Amino acid sequence: MTTHNNTIYYTLTDEAPSLATCSLLPIVRAFTNAAGINVKITDISLAGRILSAFGEYLKDEQQVQDGLKFLGELTQDSNANIVKLPNISASVPQLIACITELQEQGYAIPDFNQVPNNDEEAAITARYSKILGSAVNPVLREGNS
Repeated sequence: MTTHNNTIYYTLTDEAPSLATCSLLPIVRAFTNAAGINVKITDISLAGRILSAFGEYLKDEQQVQDGLKFLGELTQDSNANIVKLPNISASVPQLIACITELQEQGYAIPDFNQVPNNDEEAAITARYSKILGSAVNPVLREGNS
């Protein structure tokens, strides 16, 4: 028996779906709380995926869970309940803008170099490349295959 039967994992995403979450989630929680069901937020936003991918660059208080990895593992549990909202298929300009915004907020994550100049930059670029595009859907659809 799984421990997830009374929990719904609700994804925190970017842009318009994030705005919808702010208005809809309190309503969802009002109904689910009455039924004894917990609703837990799991961050799969672009910023969340960047921060979790480069945790070794962050202070302890800036560390975040790898929400996508967590949900990917959860898809293997046939009793798990996941509400996945639409998310962006991150483009290079969105990735660069998000990195810049995070750096401006004090996160010491590395720059993304589309054309790396050395092995270290190539390794960083490869890690960022895993975040680009529709990185979320293949992971979370695993449970539906």
